[in-house]
Amino acid sequence: MIEMYRLKKINISYIIKNKYNINIDKEGEKDFLIQQQGNALFRQIELLRGYKTTNIDELIFVESKNKSKNEQLIHILKNGFYCNSIKFLRIGKSASQAKNGITVFISEDYFKSITERSQLGITPKSCVISKYEAYRNLILSACKIVDSPLPYIIIVDDYEKVLPNQYVRYVSTEPDEFEDEDGKKIKYDKKLVKEGLHDVKISPFDGMGCHTEKISKLWKEAIGLKHDAISFQIRLPFMKGMSTQAPIQEYYKDMKVTKIKDIFGTYHDVEKIDCIWTKSMWKGYSIFKDRFGKKGWNEYLNRVNEYKFQLGISKYNHNIKDIDLYSRQNFQYLQCHDFLNNKYVQWFNSKDKNKGKFDFSKEDNKSKLIKLAEYSTDLFEKIIKGDKLYTLKYLGITETNSLKDINSNYIKAIMINDNMLQDICIKKTLIRMLRKSINQLKFGKIYSNGFYHIAVGDIIGFLQYCGGLDVRGCIGANEIYCKTLPKGECVSLRSPLIDPSEVNKVKISSNELTDKYLDYFKENNIVMFSMYDISLPQQGGMDVDGDLVNLCKEKLLIDSVIEYPIIVDMTDKATDVAKDYTLENIVEYECNTRDNRIGEITNVATSILNVVTDNEKYKQKNKDDIAILRITQGKEIDFIKTSTRWHISQSLRKRNKKIPYFLLYSYPKKLKAYNNIKNINKDIESEEDKLPYNAYRSSSPMNELCDYILQWERDLIWNYEVIDTSSFLINKDIPTDNLHIEKMLTKIYKNFIYEFYSIIDNEDKNNKDEQDLANSDGEIDKDDTDSQLDILFEKYRSIINEVPLDKKVITNYLVKICYKFKNRDKVFCWSMCGDTMLENLKNNSKNNPQKIVETSKEDRNSKEYLGRWYKLVDVNEEDTDE
Repeated sequence: MIEMYRLKKINISYIIKNKYNINIDKEGEKDFLIQQQGNALFRQIELLRGYKTTNIDELIFVESKNKSKNEQLIHILKNGFYCNSIKFLRIGKSASQAKNGITVFISEDYFKSITERSQLGITPKSCVISKYEAYRNLILSACKIVDSPLPYIIIVDDYEKVLPNQYVRYVSTEPDEFEDEDGKKIKYDKKLVKEGLHDVKISPFDGMGCHTEKISKLWKEAIGLKHDAISFQIRLPFMKGMSTQAPIQEYYKDMKVTKIKDIFGTYHDVEKIDCIWTKSMWKGYSIFKDRFGKKGWNEYLNRVNEYKFQLGISKYNHNIKDIDLYSRQNFQYLQCHDFLNNKYVQWFNSKDKNKGKFDFSKEDNKSKLIKLAEYSTDLFEKIIKGDKLYTLKYLGITETNSLKDINSNYIKAIMINDNMLQDICIKKTLIRMLRKSINQLKFGKIYSNGFYHIAVGDIIGFLQYCGGLDVRGCIGANEIYCKTLPKGECVSLRSPLIDPSEVNKVKISSNELTDKYLDYFKENNIVMFSMYDISLPQQGGMDVDGDLVNLCKEKLLIDSVIEYPIIVDMTDKATDVAKDYTLENIVEYECNTRDNRIGEITNVATSILNVVTDNEKYKQKNKDDIAILRITQGKEIDFIKTSTRWHISQSLRKRNKKIPYFLLYSYPKKLKAYNNIKNINKDIESEEDKLPYNAYRSSSPMNELCDYILQWERDLIWNYEVIDTSSFLINKDIPTDNLHIEKMLTKIYKNFIYEFYSIIDNEDKNNKDEQDLANSDGEIDKDDTDSQLDILFEKYRSIINEVPLDKKVITNYLVKICYKFKNRDKVFCWSMCGDTMLENLKNNSKNNPQKIVETSKEDRNSKEYLGRWYKLVDVNEEDTDE
């Protein structure tokens, strides 16, 4: 169970409105509370505070995205602000918080101590501020703390190699000029896309380390995992990366290596080593080397222990048994494949005004993309038609050995009694979920054969390098090693993906070395990349510090890969210059890193990719623009650490004014605006007078997919029939005729509903059309609306628990109140009394409860769902006990 903490998040406008001195009472606090997973900073505050609490009153998240508020932002960054008479000062922000315009402030009483601890007692005189602040604030990354001493860790230098004569595309600049509106000549650096043979330098173990099997078991137990994970994303002050289990002692024994030299020249006995981590993981290397020389690592460990920091785990791999074998694609992946349907293009370009709808029912008309989408539409049709097994799987049921294994009360209810499929609350929830899923199909979220894996470098090559051996690795160019998918071709996809050359066609393979040393990869969603190809720079400049890739075995995708030279950033990881580490320069860094342009870059690229043209010159221009945007995207992702970004040219930015039609379904506000324009234009006869649309239609595969889903959706026959299930949900021996009790509980119910919909309506009001498909750097931030709802439910459970009545009596009355009228929301009784309602349901049900078991394709009662085969079976009475 993930432990969540509560703290306040306040928009800067509220602070400004109250003249930097705000007062929030307990009643008003709920409007500002959010929930966050634990991290090293919370633990440091706990150590200083002297006791544990899930309410972190010492911190406040301040949100400030609007650049018009920069003057006021500078004021609080320099001077802080007051909340309930306590002064709060700026402490920092994580990479994820920076993307969302958030800075963390801490109460003045803790400011000095926490600043010292976040710096491990070393304040730099000068540094690259963006990079230093990103690494100092790694203690803000969400993680589970490993409550045990640090293992025996050694740090080795990073390994780099050059892959010669790679035919690639790259961006170069040359001086150019243009005339502005006043005729003045403006000089600028023009970006040009070129291609040719180049030596490409790679770091195949960037952000990666390894550890022993003993450590895997220790970390598994420490963070409460049920499965045997082998790869863990670790967090310590100035330390981050992915550590993967490796046969350290076994391999070195075979190779007759007894000692390993660390980055400081010290030798370590192999038998003592628990972890071998790289310099690229230890972000504090230069700080401690410059200050303490060869004693740098020992001094780092001393300070980590002095301040009582412990290892944190922010991500880990999963076991294949817990993963669906099909995953959803996204529009970035799909639009970068060759799915153009010539028949759809011809129909679209037809001048016949009465051409009607494109007939997707004809097999000859179906493109590869539509055939791929049919798996998803067939799946949803089965759920809409009321198939119990498909409905339960869709609702999220995984383990069903007994009802105890299920978290959702709705699913438990269906398992106990089939009538609950017709319960109005469950039916409305299911329809709402289905409509959302169907809407997502329109912008590419369709299922395909394959799922996500954590990328790691060549384990054997890494051990060879660390042991001073000849570095050869164990897999060849264009090969990958993973044990969760069958051997053969697949595509490797990583978000954000905007250039077709980023789609990486590789071959899953194995050999004697992998079979001997890496068989433990089996059942783990880990994929090992080769050190002999350019897969890492090809897939968005990927590191092996926890990045995820979707390995897809779908033949339709494999056969549709567009093969042309990859685009490589020849100036990758370029950084800002070092500056004095002063408040003035920190404030400048804060103001420069408050926005996130990843969504805009993605959408500009999408607008270009969905233009269909036969003009070869225009096609090449589009390819070049996409390539430039790909490099721009990479710079933007690393911007918080480097302070280096490429600005999008005005000509490219204009492409975002009109997005392709399918993408409207990802942005409710833009879709509403489009439909409003459409309605207005209906009454305007002159084409010249019609309003311009905010989206364009084209015969692109993604627009074709959207068209197909819209047609399919119109033909769906929904079953809205519901029955009154309240008689199943009450204890029939307990009367509900006391009007005083009913009136008192009705008042509580109405208060809850008012607050519940205030939160929901506020979410709709603040819903912005933004998209960010970049990796979150391992940080897990709970959605603000979910956090507020969790807090609301907790508040009302406390209120209900204080009612001086037996829980069974309260349950009967709440069911009566909530189910009294068809349109009344039932979420209140289910969230307050769900356990008792389920107990009543079991007592009032005559049929046998059922469970889902995984079976084989050969089982005649089995049904396939996302790559696995299942069936429903009756369960024993003892399995249903709570």
